[in-house]
Amino acid sequence: MIRAVTNPIISDQDLYPTVVQFGRTSALDFTYAIKSLTDYLNITSVVLVSSTESSFDHYSIVAGIEQTAKQQRSFSIEKFIEIDENVLRENKIIAEELRTATSTIIIGDDFNDLGMVLRNLEMISLSDDHYMIILICNQISEICTSSIKHIVADASIIILAPIIEQYKVMVDKLSERLNFTIKEEEIEMYVTMYDACYGFCFGTRHSSTVNGKKFAQSMRNQHFTDIFGNITLDGAGKRLQNYAFQWLPSRNDEFQRVMTLSMIEAQCTHGNKCFDLEMQITNDEFWNKYRNITITRCIKCKKSFLSTIAMVVISCAIVVVLCLIGFYLYRKKKHMEAYRMMWKISKEDLKVIETKRSKEHAISDNLSHKRRQLDSYALVGTLKAEFMCFKQYKRIPWNKAQLKFLYELKSLNHNNLTNFIGICYNDLDRFYVLHTLIERASLEDFIYDQQFNVDDTFKCAFIRDILKGLQYLHKSSIGYHGLLSLKTCMIDTNWVLKLTNFGISTMLNELIDQNYIRTIELIPQQFYITVAPELLNGIQIGWNFPKGTAVGDIYSFGMMLYSIIFRIKPFDRLSLKEVLHNVVQKSLRPQIDNDNGDPLITLMCQCWNSVPEERPKLENIRQTIGTIFSNSKGNLVDQMIKMNEKYAQDLEHIVAERTSLLVEAQEQTDRLLCEMLPPSIAAQLKAGETIIPRNYESVTVGFCQIVEFMYLMEHCTPEQVISFLNEAFMTFDEVIKCHDAYKVETTGETYMMASGVPRENGGRHIFEIAEIALKIREKTFAYKVTAAPNWHLRVRIGFHCGPIAAGVIGLRSPRYCLFGDTVNFASRMQSNCEANQIQVAESTAKILMENSKYNLTKRGVVHVKGKGDVNTYWLNELILNKQQY
Repeated sequence: MIRAVTNPIISDQDLYPTVVQFGRTSALDFTYAIKSLTDYLNITSVVLVSSTESSFDHYSIVAGIEQTAKQQRSFSIEKFIEIDENVLRENKIIAEELRTATSTIIIGDDFNDLGMVLRNLEMISLSDDHYMIILICNQISEICTSSIKHIVADASIIILAPIIEQYKVMVDKLSERLNFTIKEEEIEMYVTMYDACYGFCFGTRHSSTVNGKKFAQSMRNQHFTDIFGNITLDGAGKRLQNYAFQWLPSRNDEFQRVMTLSMIEAQCTHGNKCFDLEMQITNDEFWNKYRNITITRCIKCKKSFLSTIAMVVISCAIVVVLCLIGFYLYRKKKHMEAYRMMWKISKEDLKVIETKRSKEHAISDNLSHKRRQLDSYALVGTLKAEFMCFKQYKRIPWNKAQLKFLYELKSLNHNNLTNFIGICYNDLDRFYVLHTLIERASLEDFIYDQQFNVDDTFKCAFIRDILKGLQYLHKSSIGYHGLLSLKTCMIDTNWVLKLTNFGISTMLNELIDQNYIRTIELIPQQFYITVAPELLNGIQIGWNFPKGTAVGDIYSFGMMLYSIIFRIKPFDRLSLKEVLHNVVQKSLRPQIDNDNGDPLITLMCQCWNSVPEERPKLENIRQTIGTIFSNSKGNLVDQMIKMNEKYAQDLEHIVAERTSLLVEAQEQTDRLLCEMLPPSIAAQLKAGETIIPRNYESVTVGFCQIVEFMYLMEHCTPEQVISFLNEAFMTFDEVIKCHDAYKVETTGETYMMASGVPRENGGRHIFEIAEIALKIREKTFAYKVTAAPNWHLRVRIGFHCGPIAAGVIGLRSPRYCLFGDTVNFASRMQSNCEANQIQVAESTAKILMENSKYNLTKRGVVHVKGKGDVNTYWLNELILNKQQY
C-alpha cells in the first residue's frame, strides 16, 4: 500500500500485483483529467514541463503523465521539457522554449522552488500572450499554492487538484488524535497513512489469506468508511478520487471551481483503467476564452522582433551596439558553459578498476621502469584517471559561485599541471573528484628512494617545475593549490613534473563541514605536516581538509624543500599528534643546521614564517632558485642519458654476478630434481625429452611404516617429531643408495621404495628390496630416540612382486608415479604385518625360496582387503658368508 503514485509503473498490476493504492492522486488520474479538458476544448496538443530530479521514490508527476499519455494514447504531446532548477536560475533562454504554436502548457508542482520556476519561466508574460497554463497539484489548491498565490492570480494559472471535502474538519480530527500541531503540507501524508492502515485492517477482517497477491485482489471494488470519510477502491485496487479545475480571480479571492471531474467505478480497460470521469462544467463562460486559440508567429518571436526594431531605431550607433552585443554574447557564452557543467561525470561514464599489482613486481622495477603502486584507478570513457572518493550523504545543490569555480578549474591547462577531469556526484552514495592519471611515480617515490641519486640537476628541475605550476595557479582565477606535497607532484614518462589535486581543498572543506560528504577512511596525520599552521586551526584532523590559500602553498613548498634537501620526512622520528599541536601552538619547525649559510636552506626557513604575510612571494622564490642553481645545466632527459651510460658500463659486472647466481640455482634445482625423481627420469626431463608412460612386467614395490607413531606425536613437540622423521628416513635413504632401487615417496610415517623401475635389472629387483627390508629392520634395532627414551623404533615392512604401470605426473612439480595391483598388494602386506616383521605373499615367497640364502617362515592365511584370504610368509634373514641379516 503506497501513499502517492507518481511513477506509472506502480499501477501495472502485472508487475506489482500486491499493491493497493490509497494515494489520493496518481499519474493515471491526472492524465484522464487532462484528456477530458482537451476533448472539451478541442485542444490538439499540449506542452509538458517537468523537473529533472527523479528517482524511483521521487518521480515527477508530469513525467508520469507524459509516460501514461504515450502508453494510453490519451492526447498529443507537442513538447516535453525537463528543467534543472540550478540552470534555470540564470538561464532565461529556457522560457523561450515554451513559446510554441501549442497554447496549452502543463507544469507540475514538484519543484523545490516552484515560485522561482514560475517567475523565471515568465508565466505572467505567457498568460498575456493567451497561453493557457495548468498547474498540477498533488494536494488541495490552498496548500499547493500557499507560497505562490500572487503568481497564480497574476498569471491566471488554472489549478488541477484533488477535491477533499471538509478539509478543516479532517485537520482538527487529526490534530486531536495526534495531540500536536501538524504542518498543513503534511496533513495529506498522515491522513493517507491512516487510510492505508485502516484499509489493511479492513482487508484482514474480510480475507483470511496471507498471500499478498490474493489479498490485493480481495480489496478490489471495496467500499468502507473511516473517520476521515468514505473510501472506494476500483477494480484495479486504486482509490477513486474526485478532481476539479480551479482558478483564482485575484490575490485576495478564494479559489473558484470551473470544472469538476467525478470518478465512478467502471469495467477495467487497457492500462488498468477501471473508472470513468463524469465532467460537470461550473463556469462555461470562463472556458470560452481558451477555445480555438491561435498563437501567431509575432507573439512567438516578439522579443526578436522588438530587438530588430530597436536595432533599426539606433542604426546610427550600429557599431557601438554590435560591440556591446558581442561582449554580451561572449559573457553569456561563458555563463552558459559554466552552467552546462562540462565537468560533471555521470556514473554510467565512470568505471573504477581494482588493480592486482604485486609488491614483488613493484620492488623489482628499476629507475627507468619505476611505476606507482595503485590499488585502483578510474576509467572515464577511455581516459585513465586517479580519484579521491568520498561518502555522499545528501544531494549537492551548487550555487552560482561554485559552478563558475568548477568551470574555471576545468579550463586550466598547463604543462606542469594534470588535467582536472571533473566530479561524479548525486549518483548513488559516492562523490568522486578525478584528475588525469600519471602512472610513472610521484616525487615522493623518487625523493625517499635512497637508490636514486638526486643531484643538483634533479633538484633544480623538480623545484623549477613545481614553481612553474604554482605560478600558473596563483595567477589564475583559482588562486591556490591547497594540497601541495610530494605526493601531489607527479613525474610523467617524459620526466616532467606535474601538480595534481589542485584547487579542490576549499570545496572539499565546505562540503564536509556542511555534511554533504564524508571521508571513507581516516586522513593520515602525515598529510597535515605540510599544511600551513594557520590553516590547521578549526579543522577536524583526520576527517577534513584545510582551505587553500596562496601563502599556505608557500609554507607547503618550504616543507617540500626540506624533504628534497635532506631526503627524509619532516619530524620523521616524532609523534605526529604532538607535532601537529606544537606546529600550531608553539611554531615548531624541523631542526636544521645552517652554519654554512646555505641559501637554499635560508629560503626554506623563510617559507616557514609563522606570519603568512611575511613569507616570500612566489616570484622572489623563482629568482632565488634561479640564482642558487645557476650552474646547473641540462635537463632531466640529459641526466637520465648519463645514468643509463653508467649503467651500461657496469652491465658486464652485473651479468657475471647474475650468471654465477643462475649456475648455483641450476645446480640446486638439479639436486632437488634427482631427489624427487629417479636419476634416469630426471636426466630425460632436463634434456627436454618426453617421458612416455609404460608397463613393466615385473617390479618389486615395498612399504615400510613406523609402528606406534601416534605415541611419539602425543609425547613430543612438532619440532622433535620432524627431526626424528628426518633422521630415520635419511637412515633408510643411506640403505637404498647401496642397492639398485630408489625411494618413491614418503607419506607421514610411511616410506615407499621400488626396484626394477624405471631401470629394469633382470629379476634382481625382488632380492634388492628383500635385502633393503632386512637392513632397514636391522638399523631400527639399535636406533635411540632422544626425545622419547621409553619408546623404541619398530617398523612393519611388506613388499610384493608383479607388473605395474609408471609415468611422470605434473608439470610444475613432477612426480614419477607407480600404478597397479602390485602397489596395492604391497601396501596390504605392510598394513597387515606385525611389528618388526617383513611380510610377503606366497607368490613372492616362492621366488625368494628359490635362493637358499633367504630364510622364510610360513605365517599362514591372512585376510587381505580386496584379495580375500592370502597365504603369507615372514622373511626372517639373509645368510651371507655365515653372516645373518
